[in-house]
Amino acid sequence: MIPIQEVDIYSDNKIKISAHVVVPNQSRAAAEVVIYDPNYNDLYSSYQTIGQYSSAKEAYEAIIDASQKYISKSGGSINRINNPCNTEFVTQQEQQDIISSKSIANVQVQVNA
Repeated sequence: MIPIQEVDIYSDNKIKISAHVVVPNQSRAAAEVVIYDPNYNDLYSSYQTIGQYSSAKEAYEAIIDASQKYISKSGGSINRINNPCNTEFVTQQEQQDIISSKSIANVQVQVNA
C-alpha cells in the first residue's frame, strides 16, 4: 500500500477539493486532486494528477496552488482546509506556513476536524 496524506480544501462558493500527497518513497512525492464543483457539474467530480515532486511539502504546495487557481476562476476563495486522517507527511505547522506564504487570509489548517 502506498502511503498518502489526504487534505480537504473547501471554498466559499461550494467547491470541495479532496487532495492527496502520495509518497511511495523518501525521494519522491506526487500530488493529485478530486474536484467537486456543483457550479460546473452537480453530479460528478473530476480527478486530476498535479505532478511529481522531490518532497511531500512541494507536492502540498502544488496542491494549494492548483486549488487556489481553480477556485479563483469562479470568483471564490479557499475558506477551510482539513486533514481528515492526520498529517503523515506535511505537518499542520508546515501547511500553515505554506498557506500564509500564499496570502490565503483567515484560514487555519485543521486536523481531524
